[in-house]
Amino acid sequence: MGLSSQELIGRAHELTPMLARSALETERNRALPDAIVKALVDAELLATLVPKVYGGHELPVSTMAEIVRVLSSACPSTGWVSAFYQGAGWRLLAFPERAQREVFSKPYVLSAGQAAPLKEAVRVSGGYRISGQTPWGSGSSHAEWILFMGAVEQANGTMHPRMFLVPRAETTLVDTWFVAGMRGTASNDLRVDEVFVPQHRSTSFVAALNGEAEGMALHPNPMYHRPFVPFLFCEVVPVLVGALRGAAESFLERVHGRQGTISGQRASAKPASQMRLARGLAAADAAEVLLRAYLARFESDEPDQNTVASRVAMKLQASFLSDFCRNAVNELARGFGADGFRDASPLQRYFRDLNMLAVHAFLDIETAAETAGRLALGLQPEDPII
Repeated sequence: MGLSSQELIGRAHELTPMLARSALETERNRALPDAIVKALVDAELLATLVPKVYGGHELPVSTMAEIVRVLSSACPSTGWVSAFYQGAGWRLLAFPERAQREVFSKPYVLSAGQAAPLKEAVRVSGGYRISGQTPWGSGSSHAEWILFMGAVEQANGTMHPRMFLVPRAETTLVDTWFVAGMRGTASNDLRVDEVFVPQHRSTSFVAALNGEAEGMALHPNPMYHRPFVPFLFCEVVPVLVGALRGAAESFLERVHGRQGTISGQRASAKPASQMRLARGLAAADAAEVLLRAYLARFESDEPDQNTVASRVAMKLQASFLSDFCRNAVNELARGFGADGFRDASPLQRYFRDLNMLAVHAFLDIETAAETAGRLALGLQPEDPII
């Protein structure tokens, strides 16, 4: 029998002390420690979205988002990887039933994937042959299945984007993850060389974008029929919102304990610190309200949700929220003090992580604003991922 949303969210809260203690180790490891992945599995958090027919909890997307937000408040890298591992319970339903039954041999799946297309994807007898190397494979260190993108030439000469599902053993992990932020996500490059992908492990990305992939139709729950990109924001935006909450609470602790080296004045007695703290806490509250509004829209029954206009609006909403979180942590950073930028301080980690996330291709406010502005002016959007 599946667990309730309240039970799973409670389990996420119980894990936060462990994640906070391990955050520096996670960052230096450049991947989640085995013990943390095991804790996520044992708490059954990774089965949140998996259909009941495969042994999962089949809970609302908003439950996953809250779990991700809670975990990210302690360690954004853990929140990010957990988001993709949980989200795989939704995303991999785009594939045919045979592939679904392969990956859900247990009630969760550890899956990494990339949006960048492969160099080569060719139709062959019984399936496809793929080759190439793509970046940003978050969660690659523990992934069991890898999701690749590629464009396949059709009979009429046009290129059609498809998704390919490959066992981790048939890929090569290229250790490229040396970055300023989100260091614990193991977002390495992944390579395939002349790998055969059977037909049942491939599906149309266009159909998935519209929430109409063949595998989605197997499941009656309406949440499995939502458009692809708005769902991706349900995975990743809670990481930023949770990280901002973590930064605000860490700043509160720092203000309580900080004392000027030269002046000897306690930071908690300074109006500037008091006001900066209050604005940071208010920003964290506001971000959580905006996140709930986004999730309510995603889970609503509005009839036009899958139109281009709606999807563009949701991308702008998510990107605006990401930019809001970045600006809020940058304002807090002005009051960190030099000690706040030591490796052992969580404050500098939230600062680096949020600034890196906010320029992610899916979250960049400039791209989303340009697309929404064009649409408002009656021009066609040029963004291929909406």
